[in-house]
Amino acid sequence: MTNKKRNRRGWKILVVWVIWFLTGCAELPVKGVAEEKNRLEEKRVATVDPALAVPPLFFSPDGQHAVWINRTGGQFQVVLDGVAGPPFDNIAKGPVVLSPDGRRLAYLVENKESGHLSVVVDGTAGPEYEKILSGTPMFSPDGRRIAYGAVLQEKYRVILDGVAGPDYELIGHLTFSGDSRRFAYAAQKEGKRFIVLDGVPGPPFEDVFISGFSPDHRHLVYYSTEKKKKRVPVDGRPGSEFDTIGPVRFHFERKNGPGRISYLGLRGEEIIQVTQELD
Repeated sequence: MTNKKRNRRGWKILVVWVIWFLTGCAELPVKGVAEEKNRLEEKRVATVDPALAVPPLFFSPDGQHAVWINRTGGQFQVVLDGVAGPPFDNIAKGPVVLSPDGRRLAYLVENKESGHLSVVVDGTAGPEYEKILSGTPMFSPDGRRIAYGAVLQEKYRVILDGVAGPDYELIGHLTFSGDSRRFAYAAQKEGKRFIVLDGVPGPPFEDVFISGFSPDHRHLVYYSTEKKKKRVPVDGRPGSEFDTIGPVRFHFERKNGPGRISYLGLRGEEIIQVTQELD
Protein backbone atom coordinates (compact mmCIF):
# COMPACT_ATOMS: atom_id res chain seq x y z
CA MET A 1 0.00 0.00 0.00
CA THR A 2 1.43 3.36 -0.97
CA ASN A 3 1.90 6.19 1.50
CA LYS A 4 -0.77 8.21 -0.30
CA LYS A 5 -3.35 5.41 0.14
CA ARG A 6 -2.33 4.96 3.76
CA ASN A 7 -2.80 8.67 4.39
CA ARG A 8 -6.25 8.66 2.75
CA ARG A 9 -7.34 5.67 4.84
CA GLY A 10 -6.01 7.32 7.95
CA TRP A 11 -7.96 10.48 7.22
CA LYS A 12 -11.17 8.47 6.67
CA ILE A 13 -10.74 6.67 9.99
CA LEU A 14 -10.04 9.95 11.74
CA VAL A 15 -13.10 11.65 10.21
CA VAL A 16 -15.37 8.72 11.17
CA TRP A 17 -13.99 8.72 14.69
CA VAL A 18 -14.48 12.51 15.05
CA ILE A 19 -18.10 12.25 13.79
CA TRP A 20 -18.81 9.39 16.17
CA PHE A 21 -17.25 11.29 19.07
CA LEU A 22 -19.13 14.53 18.35
CA THR A 23 -22.41 12.69 17.81
CA GLY A 24 -21.99 10.83 21.07
CA CYS A 25 -21.13 14.00 22.92
CA ALA A 26 -24.11 15.77 21.35
CA GLU A 27 -26.43 13.06 22.65
CA LEU A 28 -25.28 13.41 26.22
CA PRO A 29 -27.10 16.70 26.95
CA VAL A 30 -30.26 15.36 25.26
CA LYS A 31 -30.27 12.36 27.58
CA GLY A 32 -29.68 14.68 30.48
CA VAL A 33 -32.68 16.80 29.52
CA ALA A 34 -34.89 13.71 29.23
CA GLU A 35 -33.81 12.54 32.65
CA GLU A 36 -34.48 16.02 34.05
CA LYS A 37 -38.02 16.04 32.67
CA ASN A 38 -38.80 12.64 34.18
CA ARG A 39 -37.35 13.49 37.56
CA LEU A 40 -39.51 12.44 40.53
CA GLU A 41 -39.84 14.90 43.39
CA GLU A 42 -41.29 14.22 46.83
CA LYS A 43 -42.13 16.64 49.62
CA ARG A 44 -43.48 15.72 53.04
CA VAL A 45 -46.73 17.55 53.76
CA ALA A 46 -47.68 16.06 57.13
CA THR A 47 -47.15 13.08 59.41
CA VAL A 48 -49.92 10.71 60.49
CA ASP A 49 -49.67 9.22 63.98
CA PRO A 50 -50.95 5.64 63.61
CA ALA A 51 -51.63 5.48 67.36
CA LEU A 52 -54.17 8.33 67.08
CA ALA A 53 -55.51 8.25 63.51
CA VAL A 54 -58.93 6.75 62.90
CA PRO A 55 -59.39 5.36 59.34
CA PRO A 56 -60.07 6.35 56.66
CA LEU A 57 -57.65 8.93 55.28
CA PHE A 58 -58.96 10.87 52.29
CA PHE A 59 -57.80 13.63 49.96
CA SER A 60 -59.13 16.90 48.57
CA PRO A 61 -60.53 17.00 45.01
CA ASP A 62 -57.49 18.96 43.79
CA GLY A 63 -55.15 16.31 45.17
CA GLN A 64 -53.20 18.78 47.30
CA HIS A 65 -54.57 18.16 50.81
CA ALA A 66 -55.11 15.22 53.16
CA VAL A 67 -57.71 14.90 55.92
CA TRP A 68 -58.02 12.36 58.72
CA ILE A 69 -59.41 12.08 62.25
CA ASN A 70 -57.42 11.73 65.47
CA ARG A 71 -58.83 10.26 68.65
CA THR A 72 -57.25 11.45 71.90
CA GLY A 73 -58.59 10.97 75.41
CA GLY A 74 -62.07 10.02 74.27
CA GLN A 75 -62.39 13.08 72.00
CA PHE A 76 -61.99 13.52 68.25
CA GLN A 77 -60.20 16.06 66.10
CA VAL A 78 -60.40 16.52 62.34
CA VAL A 79 -56.88 17.04 60.97
CA LEU A 80 -56.15 18.93 57.76
CA ASP A 81 -52.58 18.58 56.46
CA GLY A 82 -51.36 17.83 59.98
CA VAL A 83 -53.15 20.77 61.62
CA ALA A 84 -55.73 19.50 64.13
CA GLY A 85 -59.04 21.26 64.66
CA PRO A 86 -60.83 21.69 67.98
CA PRO A 87 -61.72 18.57 70.00
CA PHE A 88 -65.29 17.27 70.06
CA ASP A 89 -66.95 14.46 71.97
CA ASN A 90 -68.24 12.79 68.83
CA ILE A 91 -67.63 13.31 65.12
CA ALA A 92 -70.85 12.32 63.35
CA LYS A 93 -70.88 9.80 60.56
CA GLY A 94 -71.18 11.89 57.45
CA PRO A 95 -69.16 13.81 54.93
CA VAL A 96 -66.03 15.77 55.76
CA VAL A 97 -66.27 18.44 53.07
CA LEU A 98 -63.36 20.43 51.68
CA SER A 99 -63.77 23.61 49.67
CA PRO A 100 -62.68 23.31 46.00
CA ASP A 101 -59.32 24.92 46.81
CA GLY A 102 -58.84 22.64 49.84
CA ARG A 103 -58.42 25.54 52.28
CA ARG A 104 -61.75 25.35 54.12
CA LEU A 105 -63.24 22.42 55.96
CA ALA A 106 -66.75 21.49 57.09
CA TYR A 107 -68.02 18.41 58.94
CA LEU A 108 -70.69 17.26 61.40
CA VAL A 109 -70.44 16.74 65.15
CA GLU A 110 -73.04 15.02 67.31
CA ASN A 111 -74.28 15.89 70.76
CA LYS A 112 -74.11 12.57 72.64
CA GLU A 113 -76.99 13.45 74.96
CA SER A 114 -79.54 14.80 72.48
CA GLY A 115 -78.25 13.17 69.30
CA HIS A 116 -78.53 16.55 67.57
CA LEU A 117 -76.03 17.58 64.90
CA SER A 118 -73.99 20.72 64.32
CA VAL A 119 -72.05 21.75 61.24
CA VAL A 120 -68.48 22.78 62.02
CA VAL A 121 -67.09 25.29 59.52
CA ASP A 122 -63.45 26.34 59.80
CA GLY A 123 -63.35 25.00 63.36
CA THR A 124 -66.51 26.77 64.61
CA ALA A 125 -69.64 24.74 65.41
CA GLY A 126 -73.02 26.10 64.35
CA PRO A 127 -76.47 25.64 65.95
CA GLU A 128 -77.75 22.16 66.73
CA TYR A 129 -80.36 20.51 64.52
CA GLU A 130 -82.14 17.17 64.54
CA LYS A 131 -80.96 16.39 61.00
CA ILE A 132 -78.65 17.80 58.34
CA LEU A 133 -79.83 17.39 54.77
CA SER A 134 -78.03 14.69 52.78
CA GLY A 135 -75.50 16.09 50.33
CA THR A 136 -74.81 19.09 52.53
CA PRO A 137 -72.89 21.07 53.69
CA MET A 138 -71.67 22.30 50.32
CA PHE A 139 -69.19 25.02 49.35
CA SER A 140 -69.65 27.44 46.48
CA PRO A 141 -67.32 27.01 43.47
CA ASP A 142 -64.98 29.75 44.75
CA GLY A 143 -64.97 28.23 48.26
CA ARG A 144 -66.03 31.46 49.95
CA ARG A 145 -69.65 30.53 50.65
CA ILE A 146 -71.25 27.51 52.30
CA ALA A 147 -74.80 26.24 52.54
CA TYR A 148 -76.61 23.33 54.13
CA GLY A 149 -80.13 22.17 54.88
CA ALA A 150 -81.28 21.42 58.41
CA VAL A 151 -84.35 20.07 60.22
CA LEU A 152 -85.63 21.15 63.63
CA GLN A 153 -89.06 20.25 65.02
CA GLU A 154 -90.16 18.96 61.61
CA LYS A 155 -89.32 22.31 59.96
CA TYR A 156 -86.77 22.54 57.19
CA ARG A 157 -84.52 25.53 56.59
CA VAL A 158 -81.47 26.48 54.56
CA ILE A 159 -78.46 27.96 56.35
CA LEU A 160 -76.50 30.10 53.89
CA ASP A 161 -73.24 31.72 55.01
CA GLY A 162 -74.24 31.16 58.64
CA VAL A 163 -77.69 32.79 58.29
CA ALA A 164 -80.81 30.60 58.64
CA GLY A 165 -83.60 31.10 56.11
CA PRO A 166 -87.36 30.72 56.67
CA ASP A 167 -88.98 27.45 57.76
CA TYR A 168 -90.54 25.19 55.14
CA GLU A 169 -92.17 21.77 54.97
CA LEU A 170 -89.40 20.49 52.67
CA ILE A 171 -86.27 21.80 50.96
CA GLY A 172 -83.88 20.41 48.35
CA HIS A 173 -81.77 20.95 45.22
CA LEU A 174 -79.40 23.49 46.81
CA THR A 175 -77.49 25.13 43.93
CA PHE A 176 -74.82 27.82 43.57
CA SER A 177 -74.22 29.66 40.32
CA GLY A 178 -70.86 29.14 38.64
CA ASP A 179 -69.59 32.54 39.80
CA SER A 180 -70.75 31.76 43.39
CA ARG A 181 -72.80 34.97 43.62
CA ARG A 182 -76.27 33.46 43.23
CA PHE A 183 -78.00 30.69 45.14
CA ALA A 184 -81.23 28.76 44.66
CA TYR A 185 -83.09 25.84 46.18
CA ALA A 186 -86.48 24.12 46.04
CA ALA A 187 -88.94 24.43 48.94
CA GLN A 188 -92.44 23.32 49.90
CA LYS A 189 -95.12 25.24 51.80
CA GLU A 190 -98.78 24.30 52.22
CA GLY A 191 -98.26 21.32 49.93
CA LYS A 192 -96.99 23.46 47.02
CA ARG A 193 -93.41 23.48 45.78
CA PHE A 194 -91.47 26.40 44.36
CA ILE A 195 -87.99 27.77 43.75
CA VAL A 196 -86.32 30.20 46.13
CA LEU A 197 -83.86 32.26 44.08
CA ASP A 198 -81.56 34.68 45.91
CA GLY A 199 -83.98 34.59 48.87
CA VAL A 200 -87.12 35.30 46.80
CA PRO A 201 -89.79 32.54 46.47
CA GLY A 202 -91.16 31.87 42.98
CA PRO A 203 -94.61 30.71 41.79
CA PRO A 204 -96.05 27.49 43.30
CA PHE A 205 -96.36 24.16 41.48
CA GLU A 206 -97.03 20.53 42.33
CA ASP A 207 -93.33 19.79 41.90
CA VAL A 208 -90.13 21.53 40.77
CA PHE A 209 -86.63 20.43 39.85
CA ILE A 210 -83.65 22.71 39.25
CA SER A 211 -81.80 22.23 35.96
CA GLY A 212 -79.11 24.81 36.70
CA PHE A 213 -77.77 28.30 36.07
CA SER A 214 -76.82 29.49 32.60
CA PRO A 215 -73.10 29.77 31.73
CA ASP A 216 -73.26 33.56 32.22
CA HIS A 217 -74.82 32.95 35.70
CA ARG A 218 -77.76 35.31 34.97
CA HIS A 219 -80.54 32.79 34.39
CA LEU A 220 -81.90 29.90 36.44
CA VAL A 221 -83.68 27.17 34.53
CA TYR A 222 -85.88 24.59 36.25
CA TYR A 223 -88.65 22.10 35.50
CA SER A 224 -92.15 22.43 36.96
CA THR A 225 -95.05 19.99 37.11
CA GLU A 226 -98.72 20.95 37.44
CA LYS A 227 -101.69 18.65 36.70
CA LYS A 228 -99.32 16.14 35.09
CA LYS A 229 -98.10 18.76 32.62
CA LYS A 230 -94.47 19.85 32.57
CA ARG A 231 -92.94 23.24 31.79
CA VAL A 232 -89.54 24.94 31.78
CA PRO A 233 -90.01 28.32 33.50
CA VAL A 234 -87.20 30.83 32.90
CA ASP A 235 -86.90 34.59 33.45
CA GLY A 236 -90.46 34.79 34.78
CA ARG A 237 -91.98 33.11 31.72
CA PRO A 238 -93.81 29.83 32.43
CA GLY A 239 -92.92 28.03 29.18
CA SER A 240 -95.10 25.70 27.10
CA GLU A 241 -96.89 22.62 28.43
CA PHE A 242 -95.64 19.14 27.57
CA ASP A 243 -96.23 15.59 28.72
CA THR A 244 -92.47 14.99 28.98
CA ILE A 245 -89.47 17.29 28.58
CA GLY A 246 -85.88 16.35 27.81
CA PRO A 247 -82.64 17.97 29.02
CA VAL A 248 -82.24 21.72 28.59
CA ARG A 249 -79.27 22.99 26.58
CA PHE A 250 -77.81 26.51 26.75
CA HIS A 251 -76.52 28.34 23.67
CA PHE A 252 -74.28 31.42 23.81
CA GLU A 253 -72.67 32.89 20.68
CA ARG A 254 -70.68 35.35 22.76
CA LYS A 255 -69.47 35.05 26.34
CA ASN A 256 -71.45 38.08 27.56
CA GLY A 257 -73.98 38.25 24.75
CA PRO A 258 -77.65 37.22 24.64
CA GLY A 259 -78.28 33.51 24.76
CA ARG A 260 -81.06 31.00 24.35
CA ILE A 261 -82.11 27.58 25.55
CA SER A 262 -83.39 24.62 23.60
CA TYR A 263 -85.02 21.32 24.50
CA LEU A 264 -87.34 18.63 23.17
CA GLY A 265 -90.82 18.00 24.52
CA LEU A 266 -93.47 15.34 23.96
CA ARG A 267 -97.00 16.65 23.44
CA GLY A 268 -99.45 13.89 22.67
CA GLU A 269 -97.84 11.97 19.82
CA GLU A 270 -95.69 14.86 18.63
CA ILE A 271 -92.12 15.61 19.59
CA ILE A 272 -91.55 19.35 19.59
CA GLN A 273 -88.25 21.22 19.60
CA VAL A 274 -88.38 24.41 21.64
CA THR A 275 -85.99 27.36 21.34
CA GLN A 276 -86.38 30.22 23.80
CA GLU A 277 -84.45 33.47 23.91
CA LEU A 278 -83.02 34.59 27.24
CA ASP A 279 -83.43 38.18 28.43
